[in-house]
Amino acid sequence: MSEGASKIPKWVWITTPTLAVAFAGFILYLSTIPTGDELTAVQGDARKAFEKGVAQAKKKAAEDIPKPDYEFYKLLENQTVEVPKVDAYKSTPKDKALQYEYRLQVGSFRSQEDAERLRAELILQGMNAYREQRDVNGTVWHRVMVGPFQNRSVMNKAQDMLVSRNISSLIHKTPLKP
Repeated sequence: MSEGASKIPKWVWITTPTLAVAFAGFILYLSTIPTGDELTAVQGDARKAFEKGVAQAKKKAAEDIPKPDYEFYKLLENQTVEVPKVDAYKSTPKDKALQYEYRLQVGSFRSQEDAERLRAELILQGMNAYREQRDVNGTVWHRVMVGPFQNRSVMNKAQDMLVSRNISSLIHKTPLKP
């Protein structure tokens, strides 16, 4: 090293001016803050302006809303309602309750062989199964039916047996003629 070289490190040369500029900026910032009296005066003026605006808004809102006019009280006083005469309710006697016949549709096939195959499986499982033929929009369908059942609980037991064999069914309910 030469004797004329400075022994002050470089970081001191960088940090010192930076701190001096920051201090000058802080002093400038402090000079722009109003004193305590000026701050309360500004807050008081803002509060007065806010309260004045609220009062004007309330006054305008009160003027804009029209008062409701309830005329229906007067209209109803002069009107009468005619009630039609209704005959007394007549219940149906218990002995004349409708009875139904229930059948379960377990399949519908275009092929007669498929319908006969399912019917045969159901007969082997001990169910009263039969096939009926229907014409739907010019196409012949073969329905496989189980039943008939006079009692809904017996029909429900048959339906449970079908569900246990993964066969879903559709209930046909037909009223019996007395």
